[in-house]
Amino acid sequence: MIKNHGKKKDDILRLNTIVFTTLEVVRKISYLLYPIIPNTSLKAIEIFNLKEKDIKISSIEDNNFLTNIDKIKKIDILFKKIKKKND
Repeated sequence: MIKNHGKKKDDILRLNTIVFTTLEVVRKISYLLYPIIPNTSLKAIEIFNLKEKDIKISSIEDNNFLTNIDKIKKIDILFKKIKKKND
């Protein structure tokens, strides 16, 4: 278990690492799901200012693909809630 010694700098670095890793995972999963749910995958990668032509499965191995991205856009809801008849 890694102990944090209460340094604010350590907290920010750790938070940035977690956010970056999460965004890379979202990008990779979106690429992999593209053949199955193309419209939703394209919506997801739009937050990185990426387009359909930018989807390259070979980039899955690149863990620093998003370092070139300046800003991340706000994302809309990808899946609508399915309501039951009893609700």
